[in-house]
Amino acid sequence: MNAPNLSRRLATRIIDGLLGRGRIVVVRGGTSALVRAVDDSIAAFVTPIVDRFDHEISPAEDPALREALTHLGSLVAQTLLASEHLEDVFADRSLVEREVFETATQTFADASADERAHVMLIEVDMLGYVASTVAKFAPEEIVVEAIEHAANSLAVKLSRYDVDAREALFEFGDDVCPDLRLELEEAVADELSGLVADGVVSLPAIERTRPLLHHAGAAHRGRLVRQIDRAATHTLCRTGCSARWDFPEDRSVRVVFTPLSEQDAREVDDYVAEFAIAVDSILAHAGAPLVTQVAREIDAARIQGNGADKGNGPMAEPELPPESAPEPVVVPKRAPRSGLRPKRTAAAAPKRATSKRATKRTEVKAAEKSSPRKKTTSKRTTTKKARAIKKSG
Repeated sequence: MNAPNLSRRLATRIIDGLLGRGRIVVVRGGTSALVRAVDDSIAAFVTPIVDRFDHEISPAEDPALREALTHLGSLVAQTLLASEHLEDVFADRSLVEREVFETATQTFADASADERAHVMLIEVDMLGYVASTVAKFAPEEIVVEAIEHAANSLAVKLSRYDVDAREALFEFGDDVCPDLRLELEEAVADELSGLVADGVVSLPAIERTRPLLHHAGAAHRGRLVRQIDRAATHTLCRTGCSARWDFPEDRSVRVVFTPLSEQDAREVDDYVAEFAIAVDSILAHAGAPLVTQVAREIDAARIQGNGADKGNGPMAEPELPPESAPEPVVVPKRAPRSGLRPKRTAAAAPKRATSKRATKRTEVKAAEKSSPRKKTTSKRTTTKKARAIKKSG
């Protein structure tokens, strides 16, 4: 068994198993990074375990093998819990270690059985970004033909190919080289990558557009193409990826980038930003004006052109119609509502109340008019008559 390949396969199965059973939650886009971290932590312990399994010894029969697998499970759990790519864990450490132990035991046993049965299982997704992407998007007939061609070059027979799992099973004889797996993996990866180089399959491209600070006019583009191409080689194509650039307008640059690895796909924004800075620097050295300055000049020319249409002199202000007195607004009277009482007129103010003395005087006069007036003689007249009677007597 090939230890490096088996280490990567084991790390992938461990992460996929924990994710499938809901034990862990990985941050978005962090699965591949987490697999690499686990692979790096267990790579040195895979070879001794492989040697023990080659002697057909099970963990139950060999305490040393069981201890090695237990240590491997503890190491994987420690790596997972300390990783920044892990968002959450829904199991305790002992459960994670036990599931890693079971997954590792099954993976080593399957690899050992395949080795004794003279069969070899290769996962295409483990052969790099290009091979994996071609196997995902290319037609099945083209992928199978490329894998068969790689197997024939090493005198190996392709037994079957699983399109969904992207796994190829090969059969080989007794007399094989020790590095057959490694050579077969390289042959399959080269054949699938050759489909991209020949133009049979196109990898997914990423398009980005970045604004520029300097105006990329037609006068500067023609004589700066070579300099911009050199800048693209130093920034966009330094990883071996293909990239195309153009100017969709005078104020921005567009890049169509074809990544050849997962790392390139994640860092494409950094590459494009660096390329845009280099293009701005080239335009500045060539004397290209700023985009803001060109915009102000265009606006000034537009305003001047509008004034020239009306004559050489200053722009005349538009004549406004003479102001007229506003017409009176007639408010229509509202019709009286049916069924409502007419509005009452204002009542006359009450007369001022008379005083108390005037009231009594009025009452006395009214009483004298109603009753007959008695004739009375005064006391003085009565006294005089009495005196006259006494004298005559």
